[in-house]
Amino acid sequence: MEWAKLILALEGAGEGSEYLDYAIQRRFGLKKPVPAYTTSIDAAMTLVPAGWSIHQLHRRNDCRGAFTGWVAELYRATDVVLEFPSNGSAATAPLALCAAAMRVLQALEESAKETQGEMRGQPPAMRIANGGVLLRSL
Repeated sequence: MEWAKLILALEGAGEGSEYLDYAIQRRFGLKKPVPAYTTSIDAAMTLVPAGWSIHQLHRRNDCRGAFTGWVAELYRATDVVLEFPSNGSAATAPLALCAAAMRVLQALEESAKETQGEMRGQPPAMRIANGGVLLRSL
């Protein structure tokens, strides 16, 4: 399942399921047993990338006294401003955490691909001098 479809499925689900757990696990290579990512906060926390933490995990409400779902927002302490979306909203806390983690993982993967593509055109000395990271000019 593509990143966008997986994130939409997580945010649109009414409750966690083995199907969604399996779809998440496929992103990382199948291994058994498949963790209950979408029904367990502990399992969902294992999806949060290294160096990232939960900034907020709270329930949404409809301003009429009823709860309408959960919101999870992740952050990385080394960033003053996050470069990409890092939040998710869903029916349950584990689903919201999974959606937020999938958004971050998608953005990190795309950023790594973009950086690798940019570095191909740079001379080897430029890549080495910058510790393998291409510095962008402003």
